[in-house]
Order: sequence, then C-alpha cells, then structure tokens
Amino acid sequence: MDYLGVDIGGTETNYGLINDQGELGEIKTKKTPMGSLTELLDLMEKIYNEYADQVEGMAISMPGIIHSKTGYAVHGGSLKYIKNLNMIEMLETRCQTTIHVENDGKAATLGELWKGNLKGIQYGIMLNLGTGIGGGIVVNGEVLKGQHFSAGEFSFIKTNSDKSKDADYMFGFQNGIKKLYQKIGEQCELPSESINGFKMFELIEDGNKKAAACLDEYCYTLAIQLFNLQTIVDPERIIISGGISGNPLLIQMIKENVKKVYEEELGEQLFIVPTIMKSKLGNNGNIIGALYNYKLNEE
Repeated sequence: MDYLGVDIGGTETNYGLINDQGELGEIKTKKTPMGSLTELLDLMEKIYNEYADQVEGMAISMPGIIHSKTGYAVHGGSLKYIKNLNMIEMLETRCQTTIHVENDGKAATLGELWKGNLKGIQYGIMLNLGTGIGGGIVVNGEVLKGQHFSAGEFSFIKTNSDKSKDADYMFGFQNGIKKLYQKIGEQCELPSESINGFKMFELIEDGNKKAAACLDEYCYTLAIQLFNLQTIVDPERIIISGGISGNPLLIQMIKENVKKVYEEELGEQLFIVPTIMKSKLGNNGNIIGALYNYKLNEE
C-alpha cells in the first residue's frame, strides 16, 4: 500500500511515494507558491494527478498551527494566505482521496518517534534549526499537541524581558540561522549572502577564530533555551535537526555549551543533562511523520 507524502515548505515543496512501513521512493521538488491559496491548490492538484492511480491517500506536512484531527489551519506560518480555513476541505476539492495534514515541526517529531532517534522515548524534545526554530515535544511517548494545537511553537519564546515586544528577541530570530550567518559575515568581513552552512564550517575548519566564536555563541544561547525546556519537560533525549546539524561539530559544540550552562547556573546534579543527538531521518522526517500522523488518524 502506497501513499503520497508531501512536505510543503516556505521555499520548496517535496513529495513522493511512501509505503505503509514509512519507506520512501524518489523525492521530487517544486517551488512553493507564495502568492495565493489558489496557486497552492493548483500545485497540490498537479502533484496528486501524477500519482492518483497509485496511492491510498495523501499525508501532508506544512507550516502553521494545524488542528491535525480536523485539518483546520489557524494560520500557515510563512504561507501568509492561509488563515482560519480547513486545509483538508480545500485540498479535497482538488484531490479526490483521503487526506491528513500535520504541522511540519510535529510531523518531523512524529517521524523520529516512529522511525528515528525518539523511538521508544517517553519524554523528548526535537528542535529544527532553520530560518526559525521548529520542532515538537514528546510526553508519555506521544507528540504533545496542546489544547489549541500550538505546543512546540518554539520560535515565539521571548528571550529578553526588557524587549518583550521586539520580534528580534524571540527565540526563532535569536537562534535562527539567518542571524548566525549575518554575524559571521560581519565578523569575518564577508558578504552575508555568501555565508551558508557549508561556508561556515569551512571557515571554522580552516582555523577562522571569529567564525568559530560566532558559532560558539550561537550554541551557548541555544543551550540556555534547552536548559529552560529541561525545567518544563524534563526530557531524556533532545534531537537536533536542520541543515547545519549534518556537521558533527554542531552537536559537539551544543553538548559542550549545555554542560557549561548546567554547571554555571546550578552546580552539579540538580538536573540530569539529557542526551543530545542529531536527527536520524533528516530532511525525510517530515514526510515520514506526516504518514505516521495519517495512520494515527485513521486508527
């Protein structure tokens, strides 16, 4: 039995066949329409028609606050044209099949819970380091949705009480990779648009101390928020995903800074430091988790 898995992102939409065991076939990519809902529905119809005679249903991951049981979208995150509408009902006008939709951060967390590094974990946290901070929370072996399906919206955590109305001091901006790249560009006197994950690690591996200091500061501010989340959830494992997590240096530096934060704030043994690991599923996690959401909703 095959399904059509779709991960609608703020820049690209990835899609392809996925079987009942969560095994993916070829993944294709199209640019995500940013102009209107009609354009997005046109794209979804086109994608569905490629596979209509091969699939049992559609499993979709997308940004925004999504009621995963009903498909109602409070908003669509970076997809500004999605607000207070039922995505499943909209999609069903174009795609005549069973459809289930989940928030992208929660889908990635579901994927790790089903097939990745959160499998068997009762209390865990997943953070996706990208333009903002996505992710999810696992409690009692299940992804926590919250009363209004907004649990795990880490980007909106405020990091400075003196500037609480300034969006620049939200966690998603402070630890978004865009700010990290901008700072490295400034410190290294390079055009910020020339900095990406590959360039950053290349500079560090070549001995650039300024670039290394920028990444270390980034990991330290991230470690502070991991500590804050520890006091709320008490996770046994924290999973880090996102493009820059592919380099083992990032996980190493996060671990070093987490240890520093725990020791400097509270001394030893007041809290047990959780295990910190990179995502097992990487970029495929959203589609795999979207299928797991589909299966849970069909039970």
